[in-house]
Amino acid sequence: MADSKFRRTVLFQIMVVMRHLLSLTAEEKEKRDAQITTPNKVVLYSFTVSPEDAKWALQKDKEAYNLTDLAFQPHPQHRTFSKAVRAVLDRDEAWVRWKENGCPPFEEPSWTEEQFDAMEKRLRQIVAPLAPFKYPMGNQPLSDLWREAGELTIESLQGRVKLPAPEDFLTEGLDRVALEELTPAEQVEKIDEKASSEWRGLRLAMRYDMDTVLEAKGLLSKYVEMKRGVKEGKEKDEKMVDVQKTEATVKPQSNDKPKAEAMDIQNGS
Repeated sequence: MADSKFRRTVLFQIMVVMRHLLSLTAEEKEKRDAQITTPNKVVLYSFTVSPEDAKWALQKDKEAYNLTDLAFQPHPQHRTFSKAVRAVLDRDEAWVRWKENGCPPFEEPSWTEEQFDAMEKRLRQIVAPLAPFKYPMGNQPLSDLWREAGELTIESLQGRVKLPAPEDFLTEGLDRVALEELTPAEQVEKIDEKASSEWRGLRLAMRYDMDTVLEAKGLLSKYVEMKRGVKEGKEKDEKMVDVQKTEATVKPQSNDKPKAEAMDIQNGS
């Protein structure tokens, strides 16, 4: 057993035996009988494996396969042999099923003209272009409405609806004195109305600037203040840039006059 090749052979034989035992269960026999048309009774087994024995054989088959895979794991292609074993067992099982079915010929009968014409007709139907859908807008009501739209087009409808700004949903703070004068139901309605309005504003704000909403910690009023501060800062920076540009254009003119006077003095004028 110290020889790795011999161990491989033993494990492979165990998998062959276990696969054979698993083919003798009641379920496998039912599947085989449903597929066999001309049974070859010489190679058919009357013995049936019990469910307990089938469970044991399945467990041993898995253990043998795992040991085969584990024995060559250090090798970069250690699973090549295990996959080859499975492929050989599957081919052997297909050969056994062929023997059980009475060794039918592999040659398939050629098609008749009727079969060929039916297949050609079917293929032409598959590759034929689809007929245009009778409802261009998806369903009959929408198609009828669009048919009566007149000069309206998809392009003319674009841009009609504009989303409001988050600032439009900002509401004033609730006055506690005014709330105490209302009934409990009216108080709850006022609070829910304010929360609903601010939540819609926050949803619009999250659509455009999620980072600022996170910095505002979900408060619409704080978000609006932060956006206003950023806007005022940008306007201030733009004004500073305009002032610097103006000063840069004025300074050369003021410096040219003394230079011109100095040139006139040198020339004696």
